[in-house]
Amino acid sequence: MKAKYLLLVLCFFLFSCSSKKILVPHFEVTSNIAREMKSPGFWVSKLQNPDKIILTEKQIKEFNLKIRENSPFLKDIFSIDIDKEKKKRNHKIDYINDLKKRSKYYDANSSKQVGTKFFQSIKENIDTNASINLKFALTIGYARLRALPTKTSLCSSLDTLDLKSLVLTLNPCSPLAVLYSTKDNKWYYVISEISEGWIQAEQITFASKEAIFNFLNDKNIAVVTSRFADLYKDSALTVFYDNIKMGTILYISKVKGNIIEIKIPTLNGENSSNEKLDFEHYYVKKSDVFLGFLPYTQRNVIVQAFKQIDAPYDLGDNYGYTDCSGFIKQVFSCFGIKLPRNSRQQINIKDAIDLNGDSTLKAKTIISDGVGGITLLYFPGHIMLYLGYFDNNPYVIHSIRGYSGKNNKIHILNKVAVTDLTLGYKSKNRSLLDRTTLMNVVGLDEKN
Repeated sequence: MKAKYLLLVLCFFLFSCSSKKILVPHFEVTSNIAREMKSPGFWVSKLQNPDKIILTEKQIKEFNLKIRENSPFLKDIFSIDIDKEKKKRNHKIDYINDLKKRSKYYDANSSKQVGTKFFQSIKENIDTNASINLKFALTIGYARLRALPTKTSLCSSLDTLDLKSLVLTLNPCSPLAVLYSTKDNKWYYVISEISEGWIQAEQITFASKEAIFNFLNDKNIAVVTSRFADLYKDSALTVFYDNIKMGTILYISKVKGNIIEIKIPTLNGENSSNEKLDFEHYYVKKSDVFLGFLPYTQRNVIVQAFKQIDAPYDLGDNYGYTDCSGFIKQVFSCFGIKLPRNSRQQINIKDAIDLNGDSTLKAKTIISDGVGGITLLYFPGHIMLYLGYFDNNPYVIHSIRGYSGKNNKIHILNKVAVTDLTLGYKSKNRSLLDRTTLMNVVGLDEKN
């Protein structure tokens, strides 16, 4: 009890140093959510046909192509236009030249200002005249894609700890188009399917375009369906290697009983003459994965979402957990649906439904047109998964950091939670429902 009190005092101090705001513990915020509402069965039982296949595997592949066409931020790394990348370098060079303006940033770990020398050393390590020599690679584990070639996590404020250097974390076996390196060859500038930036050389392995393409198109796959799946170095599952998060695709070598042997590419050098991929083999429990992708049904989506209940909020997926859009992407990845990484991009994978009018009208539209488990709700900066309604109130599950309340109070959740949309109704920012602007039902009309 004493420890909890000290934690609240510390949090209060952190949030009140500059903003003069009051911290409110999450149990005061979610007390109106009944215990049974935190179970997937509660919401599944409200569906007319929860096990109906929404899209087949073939239809999902076609849907993914449409998503890519509608989202300029999703890339086919095998179709990179070198001429366009050369033109884009001018903007990147301007960004590098402006680094001195960021000298007041802080090291998020030491809480010290990094200063001009820090950014000058980064600038000197980037060859702005480096030629683009397109190569292909895969991440060999979780890899952090950064805006700058540095391992230092930067923030512009010690109060908010808003990270500026870390973009996001890529899954193992993520394909990359590699354009050029830093002068010390410790970092590469790469384009992934969902974003681009700097990545450490030790986190990727090179191979021919053909070898990587064939590897990624191997149909003998499994997808992680547990919140985390433990990987082991031995088939007896006694020597731990790493844990893999939900939605990650694993490439199978063999299945033996309740144990699945998977393969992950091993590290090689950029100048390696090996055009093929070399692999290490690891082992995972069959109960933690699904062979192929899960059938895309309302029940399955809701069940997967609830496996993340109470998981900590994590901006950029740095520690295996998720922020709001990362949560959505992780859940839908279990079905082979390739969503963009950003919330704004996700809601616009196809024409979204505008939610106009007052909160009463918005709620009626969500309840009448929304489909439990496969409907995304959005307002600028945040995205949520609609579950259904109870007592004429729509409910969502989402990864949420917090929101403002009455008298400038900051309500902190910092987790995946089930809530209704009235949160914040006493604040100047208004409720989540008031702020919600767009709705999208993922894949429902793709059969037509």
